[in-house]
Amino acid sequence: MSDLSDKTIQAYDGLLTGLLQAYSPSHQERPASEYLASWMQSAGYDRAFVDDAGNAVGILGDGPREIVLLGHIDTVSGKIDVQIIDGKLYGRGSVDAKGPLATFTAAALQAGRQPGWRIVVIGAVEEEAATSKGARFAYWRAEPVGSVDAWLQRPLAAGLPRITHFEPHRRACAYRP
Repeated sequence: MSDLSDKTIQAYDGLLTGLLQAYSPSHQERPASEYLASWMQSAGYDRAFVDDAGNAVGILGDGPREIVLLGHIDTVSGKIDVQIIDGKLYGRGSVDAKGPLATFTAAALQAGRQPGWRIVVIGAVEEEAATSKGARFAYWRAEPVGSVDAWLQRPLAAGLPRITHFEPHRRACAYRP
């Protein structure tokens, strides 16, 4: 894959900054979910919506095999001003977990549609809460695809990234499984 264009980098920076500006402690994620779904729709995902649990969901492709990338969109409570200091981006959720969510949202789009695959990106709600409402809702969606309310079949592969190192000035992340 070639280096990212300046336009792609600006779009990613805008996505992450917008997510950080959308205050979203557990049980109050709606603005962040709507922002992410809107970004995915305008960026070129085939479908993007907020599901019945409040998760932001974006879908690329329509193949029989499926990859699900799920990260959480909620944060603990407390506001941190969104700012860049010495080339580092600060804001509630910049590392846990809006940074990784924005990264794989943009990476899926950069990878594009792949023959025979459907890529599903989920910004899950209530992961900082004991309920894990968003991930549980996604897991139990086993109805046939075709309805926005019943979008997830059992995936062939799933990713639940955990960030171990993030350098926004280099736009680099390292993940552990």
